[in-house]
Order: sequence, then structure tokens, then C-alpha cells
Amino acid sequence: MKYSLSVTKQRRRLRKLKLFLISLILLAPSIASAQSSPPNLPYYDSRIIHFGFILGYNQATANISFKNPMPHNDVVLGATTDRQSGFNIGVVSDLMIFKYLRLRFTPIISFCDRKINFNVYQQSKYQTLSNSIETIWLEAPLEFKIQAKRWNNFRPYLIAGGKYAYDLASLKRKKTDSDEVLVKLDNSELFYTFGVGFDFYLQYFKFGIELKTSFAMNDVLVHTYDNIYTDVIDKFKSQVFYINFTFE
Repeated sequence: MKYSLSVTKQRRRLRKLKLFLISLILLAPSIASAQSSPPNLPYYDSRIIHFGFILGYNQATANISFKNPMPHNDVVLGATTDRQSGFNIGVVSDLMIFKYLRLRFTPIISFCDRKINFNVYQQSKYQTLSNSIETIWLEAPLEFKIQAKRWNNFRPYLIAGGKYAYDLASLKRKKTDSDEVLVKLDNSELFYTFGVGFDFYLQYFKFGIELKTSFAMNDVLVHTYDNIYTDVIDKFKSQVFYINFTFE
């Protein structure tokens, strides 16, 4: 068990390192072009409203809490979640409130999975049963963009806000085989979001990189789907990490 946990941690570190390197590779040409002189798009931020589109990468996981005392603890010993990779596309609509504060509505569609691993003791041996839950979210984020002062062709910012997400692939109301689907999740979730971003003013458009995380506020486990796996979980709250590339 300890060996498998250490391997999982190493894999997670390697994934994070790969993401960091990919981000640096993508960022390098943008930084080089962004520091040209004179400044590109000098009057861009004076616009009241502007639009664009988003291409992004995501990783979905969840925070699970268990009932205390945990039922069926002679069979179900616990559960963990794995980070699952996906992608998202969407549009940007950006409204200036004042010089350093903008309001952004960025509806996107996200494709990802959420994977739950149950550690069980059956047939006189320890096993791991995995349940991968396909997810297609229609997301409606409303976020504040708090900007720093522009430096030549570069401008960092903070993001804070919330969103509603509807899962088109939810199995909540679908008949399923309990041997294949260990848990079911609701189709509606509310999230709060925060993160950071970096804008680069290029010759013809503004390119941005956003790193942000969304945390679910509501429990999405369908408790009426009655089996020993659902019974041990008290709350299931999704968590999603995004690397978004914006073109405005």
C-alpha cells in the first residue's frame, strides 16, 4: 500500500513538472514579442467592452469526506480520487468597471473525467475498484479581473468570482448497472474561483495565460443511489484546476 501511494505521488509531481515546462515553452515567445517598443495596442484597455475566445487544459478531482462512524468498514476501507486531464473551449466578454477592475463573463464547455478509487476487502483479499465518471460541463463563470498597472506590453492580474456548472453527461437520472457504476453525481454544481493571469499585448491582439482553481460549494453525490460505496461517503465536492489561453 505504501509503495502504491509513493508511486502515485511521483506521478503527480511528474505531471505538474510537465505542465510547468509546457507553460514556459508557450510563454517564452510571447514574452519576447511582448517587450517590443513602442508598446502594442496602446489604447486597448480604454475600451468599455471587448470579446475573445478561450482554449484551455483542465484537471478535475474532488474532496471527499466520509461518514463517522463509516458504515460497511469491514468491506469498504476508504476512497481516493485521481486527477483526470481534459480540455475546455469558450468565449470571453469583458466589461470595464474602472481602470483596474473589469467584470468578465466567460461561458465555456469543459470535457473531463472524475475518478474515484475504492479500497475494499473482498474474497479474503484487498482490492481497488475504480469508477471513472465522464463529465461534460456547461459552465457560466462570472469573475472580477483585478489588474495591476501595465508595464510596456505586459500586465498581470488576479481573478476572483463564481460560476454555475451543468453536467450534460450526468448519470443521475439514468438507469445503470450497479456493478459498473459505483456512485452517481448530480448534474448541477456551484463553484467559487480564484487565480492569477498574465496579459501580453501583441501587435494585433492580446494574448493571456490564466492559472485558476475552482472549488465546489455543494455536495454532488446522489445519496439515493443506494449501495455500500455511496453509503460510506458523506460529501463529494469537485475541484478543477485550469490553464487557460485567452485571445482577445
